[in-house]
Amino acid sequence: MKQFLELQPTVNQTFRLMGYGSRGNLAARLEQSYQAEQNDDYPAACMMRYEAFEDILATLPDDEQSVVTLDRTHPNTLAAMEIILASAVDSYLAGEGEVAAAQLELLLDCDDEDPLEATPILALCYAMIGEWECLEDIETDLGDKTALAPLLRALREHVESGKIESSTVAALARYKEFAAELKLADHPTDESYASDINSDHPSRAALARELYLRCETTLNTYPDFLPALASMLKK
Repeated sequence: MKQFLELQPTVNQTFRLMGYGSRGNLAARLEQSYQAEQNDDYPAACMMRYEAFEDILATLPDDEQSVVTLDRTHPNTLAAMEIILASAVDSYLAGEGEVAAAQLELLLDCDDEDPLEATPILALCYAMIGEWECLEDIETDLGDKTALAPLLRALREHVESGKIESSTVAALARYKEFAAELKLADHPTDESYASDINSDHPSRAALARELYLRCETTLNTYPDFLPALASMLKK
């Protein structure tokens, strides 16, 4: 019986995940999970993605010494990478930070150029589970065009020392819309927000809310952090 997934080397020293039959069609399986999500069956969507992730994991080498760089130009292989990322996000949102971090580390091992931008979610996972040294190792990869780096720096300072450095607060305050979002009591995802964020040119306020919502699971792990930060942002 032929395998439904097979790891095939290329001349470029990368590997493709060749799929056979419906179970090997990873792009179709990913799309089916999105369809379930659109039909408001999020648990089923998560299960579809996790089962596909397990199939992918079983196809990859199971020893840490074997480095497999995946060929993202190949549609089924790219779908595999997207499944790993989507399943990791599912794990993160479910509060399974260690599982999500392991999934994202696997994805980055498969393509260290990070074309799917997994690093920001990995940073949130590290913060959630208190892996501060791991977070520090990837902090520079977050770049200086997002409020995520100063936010997570503030969180680390708060957890480790009980206080947030004024320089960190100042760095975060430069992102005015995001700083304003952090001080809000509610962060509705109503029709107005949905229309804005899905438009061709979303407003800075909508992008700030999107970032907050992405961070919310981590922030909820430390319930006394936002009140402390908000009081300093008002100064």
